[in-house]
Amino acid sequence: MDFKNELELYKRLYFKNHPSSNKEEESIAVIARAEQYIKDNLPTIACQARAYDTNQKALLLYNAGKLFNVLEEYNECGEEYLSTSVRMNPKNPDAWHELGICVMKRRDVEYAQSCFKIALGISRTAPILTSFAVAMRLMALEHPEPAQTEMRTKAMELIIEARRLDSSYGPANIAFATGLFYCFFTTAKVELQFLDKVIENYRKALQCEFSRTDPEVHINMATCLKFMERYDEALVSLEQAAEYDARNDLETREKLNSFVNYLTKFSDAVQKKGRMKPKRLMEMVNDLKKSPGADGFRAKIIGNVGHDETIPVALVGVDASGEVYGITIYNCLSNFGFVIGDTVTIAKPDFREIKNLRIPTDPPTFVESLKWIRVGTPTQIKKNGVPLPESVLARAVASTQAK
Repeated sequence: MDFKNELELYKRLYFKNHPSSNKEEESIAVIARAEQYIKDNLPTIACQARAYDTNQKALLLYNAGKLFNVLEEYNECGEEYLSTSVRMNPKNPDAWHELGICVMKRRDVEYAQSCFKIALGISRTAPILTSFAVAMRLMALEHPEPAQTEMRTKAMELIIEARRLDSSYGPANIAFATGLFYCFFTTAKVELQFLDKVIENYRKALQCEFSRTDPEVHINMATCLKFMERYDEALVSLEQAAEYDARNDLETREKLNSFVNYLTKFSDAVQKKGRMKPKRLMEMVNDLKKSPGADGFRAKIIGNVGHDETIPVALVGVDASGEVYGITIYNCLSNFGFVIGDTVTIAKPDFREIKNLRIPTDPPTFVESLKWIRVGTPTQIKKNGVPLPESVLARAVASTQAK
């Protein structure tokens, strides 16, 4: 492991080892460690018996400058080292790459792209291709359609090339997964199997040592798993994200608490049958038995689940046999809903069940069995025998960390 990687791990574990520290103290400690390494080690790269030639000086400056890229924030000293390095030896692709990463931190994405282009002109490597793709995605946000889609497509092509060159490179797998996830939410895709590929690539990225301790990767994977309603796996990912985001810079604890609150309310509402009185519940079951339908699964709404998550609309229903289910509906307007007693008919119900769910409340809540029905779009539902109009449709959105 080279010293930059050691320094990266030192930074990521700094708060864990110094729990009373703040972000500024962490940055100061990282810079001090980098400067000490530069003082103690970098001069030995060149022979002490003679003066450095230009390329040797450039190499020293590159190795010094890249250490400051460990910091999340921009560092002027790092840019100075790297800028001088590429002036002395403009044929070092890694120096151009590090300079591009550095200037992106001061939001000069255009200059960063220029650096990455120069680096690619010298050597096409997975790290350079991935950084160029990420910069292109950021630049795309400043352009209207269709230019934005064209830039995102080009970025995805660069990432695919990076993965061909090095399939184990964590950042390339992260960027690929995030690109697929974005595609899912900006196109008409509704097949959850598409998201299996997203999870596959996030998990592949986690095999890389530095990606494994990156909280943003775990947050993105949790976002995807939540949408897929793989609740137990989503909880694990969010708990890991909270562990690695020890200072809560990404508000991971709030994300985890919100999701825990949703699962607690949802499971409680299903288990308690929407708090419906037994007599009223039986009346609804009998009403369903009197008017059987042959065009899908039918249920009476017996509860609404209020929560702070953006999606889904969450309900509780009972079928003609008296079985109680949760019902989750996606891709609908935020003010869309049902009232107690409504009859819903779901054309193609997606039945779900999770057993032995542990919800990390204090103390932990254990749910022996949670059954629910996922509805991908409200147009799959009839409300009191009437199909819902397309006017209630609204594409679901999910935010990811920028990678």
